[in-house]
Amino acid sequence: MRVRSSLLAPLAVGAGAVLVVVIALPAALVGEAAADGEDDPSRLVLLCFVVVLLAFAAGGWLAARRAPDAPFSNGAVAAVVGFAVIQLGGVVANVVQDDPVRLASIAFSALLATASGLVGAIVATRQRPTP
Repeated sequence: MRVRSSLLAPLAVGAGAVLVVVIALPAALVGEAAADGEDDPSRLVLLCFVVVLLAFAAGGWLAARRAPDAPFSNGAVAAVVGFAVIQLGGVVANVVQDDPVRLASIAFSALLATASGLVGAIVATRQRPTP
């Protein structure tokens, strides 16, 4: 029987979170700009939303691959940490611009990030060769 030393591997979580930020932040900024600027931004905004969800899944996948003893916890946490970094910037921007901070929207988005990170972790565990 294999004993787990920890449910979280900081280096795996960090790598996954960095991947999330690198992919999701530009897509989120483009989506935000499109929503504010165009008359009918629905296609571009939807595309950016899908890219952001895929970024969370990719971060979860990477974290799970780097922490095979606890892939699901690392995948989920990596996605949430990446989300939190991006969201912190959004909250600061809203406060500076005197825009409302919608906590329910943030909570829902955090759940989407967690679920996407778990999907990435599931994919990572399915890709492992069986011993």
